[in-house]
Amino acid sequence: MTTRDLEEFQKATHCNLCKKWLGKDRVRDHDHLSGKYRHALHNKFNLQLKQSKMIPCIFHNLRNYDGHLIMQGLGKLQDHEIYVIPNNMEKYISFSIRRRKENPVTLQFVDSFQFLNTSLQKLVENLDHRKFSIMQRCISSPHRDLLLKKGIYPYEYMSSLSKFEETQLPPRSAFHSSLVNEGISEAEYEHAQNVWKCFKIKNLGEYHDLYVKTDVILLSDVFENFRKLTQNFYQLDAAHMMTSPGLAWQAALKMTDVKLDLFTDIDMHLFIEKGIRGGVSMISHRHSEANHPQCPNYDASEANKYITYLDANNLYGQESF
Repeated sequence: MTTRDLEEFQKATHCNLCKKWLGKDRVRDHDHLSGKYRHALHNKFNLQLKQSKMIPCIFHNLRNYDGHLIMQGLGKLQDHEIYVIPNNMEKYISFSIRRRKENPVTLQFVDSFQFLNTSLQKLVENLDHRKFSIMQRCISSPHRDLLLKKGIYPYEYMSSLSKFEETQLPPRSAFHSSLVNEGISEAEYEHAQNVWKCFKIKNLGEYHDLYVKTDVILLSDVFENFRKLTQNFYQLDAAHMMTSPGLAWQAALKMTDVKLDLFTDIDMHLFIEKGIRGGVSMISHRHSEANHPQCPNYDASEANKYITYLDANNLYGQESF
């Protein structure tokens, strides 16, 4: 412990975790790996701090896609334990795996889509270019800015391993998707050509590898910036949560410092449960008539009037943030 650390510890008046008055119940919290002093804490919090043996593995839309493939492989492992938090029989909120040995490291698979409910393309577009720090570290090319967007990939065209050996980008028609029944624009195809040229790609195998690598880096930058946001606002790490409702719940408990009493009487629980109501929530207007030139009964002597139908999703979640 340095002289500066000792001075900081002696001057500390509030616990670095709970932010309450320290008093005489203070201890020197230190990093158990480096041995360096960190903060002044209450003794009970210092005793609860432990080195995490959980490594989060973040996938975007894991629940609907990659999770199925990963679980097929995990199920074949004999000397591992698998823990699952299911959403239903086919989809999982999260799952984790660890070896059957003393003090094992746990790999916990989490779906970033359960926090950031939109496509990776939209998430990347919404992030300031100055915040792609991982991209800056991993890609040293002067043409790095070409990768600061979701890549263009001919999913259905890549039907065999022999495609990876092709030495030129396939035609624009090869990027058509029958799933959404649309292809790519001329500008998107030109972007793919620029990536091929600027990164001196020799075949579709190299193009594929760059696409996959870029996808991982982009998601890393997006989720790391989301983690920084939750840490700055709530001093909570989203990487230790599984869903945005779970994060909102932890933030509410932490920021309000409320102490919730649990029901111990089944009748009290059933009484509250019977009071739960669901269904349509709306501000209704009994009757309204549109009046504009596109209406069959348009009255030019009356003021123009338009009607639109709006449907808002995730109102509670939106207000939580």
